[in-house]
Amino acid sequence: MRSVTMQMMKKNLRMLIPAGIAILIGTAFIAATLLFTNAFDRSLREQTTGQFGGANYAITTDGGDGADPGQETTVGDLRLDAVGAVDGVEGVRPDVTRSVLLGAGDQHGSGVALATSADARLLPVEITDGRAPSPAGERQIAVPAKLADQWRLKVGDTLTLRAQYAEDPKDLQATITGLTDDPNNVYGYYNGASVISDDLMAACAETGSFDQVPTTGAYLYIDPAREAQAVPAVQAATDPAATVRDRAQMEEQAIKALSSNGGDVTKQFLLAFGVLALVVAALVIANTFQVLVAQRRRTLALLRTIGATKRQLYVSVLEEAGILGLVSSALGVAAGVGLMALATLATKDRSLGGMRLTLVMSWQVVVLPILFGVVMTVLASIGAARSATGVSPLEAMRPIEITGRRKARTGRAVVGCVLLLAGVAAALAAIPMTRSANGDASGAALLAGVAGCMLVFVGLAMTALFWLPWMMKGVGALVSLCGPAAKLANANIQKNPRRIAATGTALLIGVTLISTLATGAAAAKATMNEALDSRYSVDVAASGPQIPAKAVDAVKAERGVAATLSAKTAQAEFADAQGHIVYTTVIGVPDVAALQHVLNVDLGDPAPSLGAGDALMPTIEGGSGEALRLKDGTAALTEIGDDGEAQGAAHRLHVTQRAYKRIAQDAPNATFVDASLFDDGTFKATGDTLLVKLDVPSDLSLSNVYDAIAKDLQDYPDIAVGGPVAERSMWESMVNMMLMLLVALLAVAVVIAVIGVGNTLSLSVIERTRESATLRAIGMTRGQLKRSLAVEALLISLVTSVVGMVVGTLFGWLGIYIVMSPIADVVYVVDWGTYGTILAIAVVCSLLASVFPARRAVRTPPVEALAES
Repeated sequence: MRSVTMQMMKKNLRMLIPAGIAILIGTAFIAATLLFTNAFDRSLREQTTGQFGGANYAITTDGGDGADPGQETTVGDLRLDAVGAVDGVEGVRPDVTRSVLLGAGDQHGSGVALATSADARLLPVEITDGRAPSPAGERQIAVPAKLADQWRLKVGDTLTLRAQYAEDPKDLQATITGLTDDPNNVYGYYNGASVISDDLMAACAETGSFDQVPTTGAYLYIDPAREAQAVPAVQAATDPAATVRDRAQMEEQAIKALSSNGGDVTKQFLLAFGVLALVVAALVIANTFQVLVAQRRRTLALLRTIGATKRQLYVSVLEEAGILGLVSSALGVAAGVGLMALATLATKDRSLGGMRLTLVMSWQVVVLPILFGVVMTVLASIGAARSATGVSPLEAMRPIEITGRRKARTGRAVVGCVLLLAGVAAALAAIPMTRSANGDASGAALLAGVAGCMLVFVGLAMTALFWLPWMMKGVGALVSLCGPAAKLANANIQKNPRRIAATGTALLIGVTLISTLATGAAAAKATMNEALDSRYSVDVAASGPQIPAKAVDAVKAERGVAATLSAKTAQAEFADAQGHIVYTTVIGVPDVAALQHVLNVDLGDPAPSLGAGDALMPTIEGGSGEALRLKDGTAALTEIGDDGEAQGAAHRLHVTQRAYKRIAQDAPNATFVDASLFDDGTFKATGDTLLVKLDVPSDLSLSNVYDAIAKDLQDYPDIAVGGPVAERSMWESMVNMMLMLLVALLAVAVVIAVIGVGNTLSLSVIERTRESATLRAIGMTRGQLKRSLAVEALLISLVTSVVGMVVGTLFGWLGIYIVMSPIADVVYVVDWGTYGTILAIAVVCSLLASVFPARRAVRTPPVEALAES
């Protein structure tokens, strides 16, 4: 029987190709996902363990029996001089890291600095030029080679270094002794790491000596031949609260922590899309085998007549599906490996977020996609296999189409409707639960919403056999008025509702998910924009210890900047009418008119007075969101010092209140006073702020203008840029990036669904060979026959796409309501641009899908087609 199966496969090879391509794409995606996560895992392991450098042992401060969790360990506590003197210890490096600001001329940048070692092998970076700083050296530094190239620095040059989070930061002059490279991308976030001498590290830590610098441990290199004696001696020499571990133990601990870093989540996330692609492919496969069995009914009947049992025919169909799944899956694995090999070559320069991908093969990469592809193919063909054995040899000797059993169709309808009703009920129940202040209830609302959407979608898919042909019949009735080709297309769609429903469902999956994501993203951006606009009263706010006039002029000159206001600031506190302490940022402005130019709210007419004894405050306290009430319309402001405590005498000012909001994320309350109060010393300036109002021309976007402002200020690392435009830009970038990623992943399923449309047309053409020949014989032209297939493809694609967009829009609105209604008023929008793109792609793809079936339909001469039995 196997030889008969192979012969039938050879005869119908052309019909099997689209199904094979669908399986190939799905399994290639799964194989590539497994390879990517393997490479991602290896890269993370290298980054995590690369911090150990060439050390084979470490002293850690988190596992000793005498460890005091409330006491900070210093370098001196580890007694590294005594450790280094142990016989067999060849090198020691204290584990000390500091965030620093580097500067050379007008160029500034943030980075990370590591404590140096006399043994360069222990450093987690490589010295590519010059030498590593000596621990006892005087203000020595080795900087990343990339930074040196950008700033045109070389060994022997000097630069400035400052601790980034010091209480009293000071610029320190340092001499460059070498250049570093980060081969394992341990410090990729900082584009590499600098190495500094002990005196610089002590200065950055603001301690009297290097021994007083806090540390988390030290790395050692112990001669393997003498480690049996050296390790106990090191444990005895160092802090009793510390523990000596070998590299294997360190790596095991680091990798254990790595398991919570998202590698497994990433794999599961990506594999979900691979499984989705194979589910869509299963619909294409089921269609293919249903038609194959229908075409072979005479052959199958003859086989039954000469002694083949029902079981043999059943196994034959499944065997054919298994062979198709095996071959296609194997080709898919090969394609996935090829794609990953190309990605490996493309990321040799660490262009993927500083990560270098490597081709890491494992048995799972080969076995799992093939196993999954074969199983899905066999499962998808079970219905066709049952159909092959469901009729007697005598009944099968005449041509009949496979039709669904009434009982099965009725059961499917009942189950589908029950799922639809349950899904709608769960979705409706999630809406009131969202408003609950209980966190558990909000989580339950999200679960109920997701479950409701899933049940609704499964119900729609199960009942598609009933409602989808009905919808296409209605649309087709209108289309059929356009001519004989459209009329023929409408008639052909009605002939096999089961196949049309399966094809439409495959496309419905992809379109619905993409529409859900697009609607959710558009609504999320609109909701956040509305929330940000109501939360801030300025478009952009920059703040820092000092904002140079040069930087202010650069921002003012940018296109899209309507007005700017540079002012001095101080931090203060005051008591409201209830005696509650309110913290505020005091901003000195020249006059109310200048302030009005940069605010997005109207300060009223007449404008408030802002003399030497006046202040302007908001009506709402930004921290609590409650009304700000003052006793006798005045406030006594006391400045806050660097230690966070109130200091000096209070300054009582008459207060006018207006309905403006915060100016920056870290300034929920802003109090505006006359700039003369800073000039005469009433308030001591602790920083500068730059308030910016935008008026964006039509050829620019808010993000364009914000990026230009941020670029003007990027040379001043102490200046932070914020405001609604900054948060909106960051939020939209994040949402757009996630949307692009998810749509790209879903595109795999859509491509397979489009292949399914072409497959359906091809099978339809094969079934209607004699019918097409008859139409040609009575006068239908080749062009009319081609157009009928194009219209048929358009009807399937467009009707399914519109349904998917409507359902996806409702799902997206429900999801965004559940997620964002507790924090903002939800804005319901429709992403018409994305929907127009979906319809355009559906039109193009459906026309392309009809090309090859149409060529086949018109290529066979009518006489030859009519002669076929």
